[in-house]
Amino acid sequence: MRVLSTFIRLLNCLGLFFFVTLLLLAPASAQSTDTGITATAPTLTLATAGDQALSLSPYLEVLEDPTAQRTLQDIQANPAAHPFAAQNTNAEALSFGFTRSAYWFRLKLHNPTDVPQKRMLEVANYALSYVDFYQPGSDTATRYQETKTGAALPFSSRAIKNRYFVFPVTVPAHSQQLVYLRVQALDGLLVPAKLWTEPGFYAYTKQDYVGQSVYYGMVIAMVLFNLLLFAGLRDGLFLLYVGFEVVFALALASFGGLAHEFLWPEASSWANLAHFVGWSSACIFCVLFFRGMLKACIQNTWVDTWYKVLITFYLIAIAGMLVAKEHFLLISVALNGIGGLSVIGSIFYGMKRRNRPAYFLFAAFTVFAFGVLMTVGRGLGVFPTNFLTVHGMQIGSALEMITLALALADRFNQIRKEKAADQLKLLEAEQALVKSLQTKEEELQQRVHERTAELASANSEISSAYNAADALRVKAEAAKDQAETARQQVSHALEELKSTQIQLIAAEKMASLGLLVSNVAHEINTPIGAIVSSGATVAESMQATLQNMPRLLGALNHNDRALFLQLISFASGTDPLLSSREERQITKQVTTLLENAGIDGAIRKARLIVKLRAQASATDYLPLLTSPDSDFILSVAAGVADVQSGTSNINSAAAKIARIVVSLKELSGNDRAASMFENHVHQSIEKAISTLESKLDDVEVVRNYQDMAPLRCDPEALQQVWTHLFSNALYASNHQGVIMVGLRAYDNQAEIRIADFGSGITDDIKNRIFEPFFTTRASGEGGGMGLAIARKIIEKHQGRIDVQTAVGMGTTFTITLPYDIAGA
Repeated sequence: MRVLSTFIRLLNCLGLFFFVTLLLLAPASAQSTDTGITATAPTLTLATAGDQALSLSPYLEVLEDPTAQRTLQDIQANPAAHPFAAQNTNAEALSFGFTRSAYWFRLKLHNPTDVPQKRMLEVANYALSYVDFYQPGSDTATRYQETKTGAALPFSSRAIKNRYFVFPVTVPAHSQQLVYLRVQALDGLLVPAKLWTEPGFYAYTKQDYVGQSVYYGMVIAMVLFNLLLFAGLRDGLFLLYVGFEVVFALALASFGGLAHEFLWPEASSWANLAHFVGWSSACIFCVLFFRGMLKACIQNTWVDTWYKVLITFYLIAIAGMLVAKEHFLLISVALNGIGGLSVIGSIFYGMKRRNRPAYFLFAAFTVFAFGVLMTVGRGLGVFPTNFLTVHGMQIGSALEMITLALALADRFNQIRKEKAADQLKLLEAEQALVKSLQTKEEELQQRVHERTAELASANSEISSAYNAADALRVKAEAAKDQAETARQQVSHALEELKSTQIQLIAAEKMASLGLLVSNVAHEINTPIGAIVSSGATVAESMQATLQNMPRLLGALNHNDRALFLQLISFASGTDPLLSSREERQITKQVTTLLENAGIDGAIRKARLIVKLRAQASATDYLPLLTSPDSDFILSVAAGVADVQSGTSNINSAAAKIARIVVSLKELSGNDRAASMFENHVHQSIEKAISTLESKLDDVEVVRNYQDMAPLRCDPEALQQVWTHLFSNALYASNHQGVIMVGLRAYDNQAEIRIADFGSGITDDIKNRIFEPFFTTRASGEGGGMGLAIARKIIEKHQGRIDVQTAVGMGTTFTITLPYDIAGA
């Protein structure tokens, strides 16, 4: 680890050294104007040329303006103080490195022909902030016409609508012209100037835009494809990959001038800065993507911490460029170099640890770094201007997109293989369980056979004894009665043995029936007890109330009767019950209120008022409380409240018993006759989903139906199965997330899978989920009969229902239904 750490630090140092070296490699021609060189460049003679472009580097004369304040009038007024110098180079472009100076270029054009010659002067570098072109005017009043444009000005300032800077030049017949070009840039100053004929320029432009459309079309296709993969797999790496490609494509479009032409044509300072911000933003997505792909290698290491620090620096650089761009441009370029070297170091680290994605990332980064190196080297003048250096970044980006797509595809394939391996392990475990059950069944059958042999042997012995007794009957007539009694006893023992054999065979069925009866008795016992207790309370309270009613009516006047009726109406309300602590607090408050009003026995009367749920309006009933018969009036009101409360308890308990009876009918299946006919299974599934539509607002149901023949089944019964399974899936996933349902046919049977990604089922509960009345839900939310009913319906269809689950991962129910149902 220490050796690898030293190696990565060395790579970062080398990256900084390489960046500084490139800055120092700016060609000497950038300083040639300060040496006093006054050699002039040759005059460019215009003839009838073909469609190919002519490089202007050998014909340009250069003047550096360190102040960036000189005008054309200043230069023409004092030529000796502003000497132009020829470059004497055949390079495709003139490079001056990173500089804040403005550069003037002078070009002499000669037309010896009899007709005017029209040309297109192209400066194929979008990153120039200001490009000013001067050519002789068409009238004598204006000596020179000025055209001001550049990346820092709106796109409408351009004479020719093109992603580069193009100026039409017309030289009259038998004449000579002197044209000037002034450029200034925030980026590296590179001037690839060419002269085209008009037909050749437009043919070249058409091919150039077609090539650009192919590249960005490929980017759009890759983005849409990976968005679809993200929507299906929910893997954040696909979204990071899409973000990187989109941001990088926008940065490249800004660097190539397409964004200024089509996305923000009226922008000025932003258009001049967009590609710098784009590169840094693309680096952030790149670092995040590489960090996700190599997470298995760099998790909980200092490399991951360094990535977070690097992303923070990128964000600071982006904010700095938006506020003070000139001071942060070189910082952003340096960060890009450091980020690239950091990614290389982590890739080597992943390759050392045999991390499979690291090899794909190494290939992707290599081809991309090669393209970037070609483009940056051309901008700094290290490499010549040709097809490879001009389009190097696009070529590298295209190859990188393909390689990263292969990396994601390989990752998806690895995940699929791991999942298949897990499923294979589950299948092997299931097969081992089946084998164990078969072994136990064989042991049980062996025990039954042994018991049967023992019974047969005992029967044989008894028969022998009977024969001996019959033989003795002839010799001993007196022992006839005794022998008959013995025979009857032996017959009775034989019947008991046969009964024991039948009981052994039906033992398991009786155990299940006993458990069911026990659960039913337990479930029904509680509401029946509530009914009995509440019935007794209602009877006693009603008898006392009827006996006291005449006396009560005689003790109350008209107003008091209205207050009494209003008081007992609170007892029949639907307000939630109070806890013991809340009831004590409210009783204390009402007691204080009554004591302040001078009521005798305030605490006892306060308890009765709270019992009647009239504490909110206690002051309204002071006339009743101050009456001499107040205790009697409140006791009658409490009796009425007991009647109403008991009646409510009886209704609730009766409703619970009714629900249990309905569930037992559904479990027995005797309340409806099965209706078997040909039907498509997915129709009953969709009906079940539609019945639960109101509960699916925050749930996405993902369907995967294969075309299959209709199945002979009872659709209504199957719809009941699907409804129970979907309800359990909704409960397990807290009514949110994704529920997946799949349908396929194989081996003359239909397979239906319903899966959720909820809490899962623990091992101690899994073996009991099909028991009647067993439930993990809170009281009142479910009766525990759904899965028991579902299994019984599937067994009537001669099918099978299985469950696979993992805590925290979700649950999958698999139902298998045969096409050929015996007896159907």
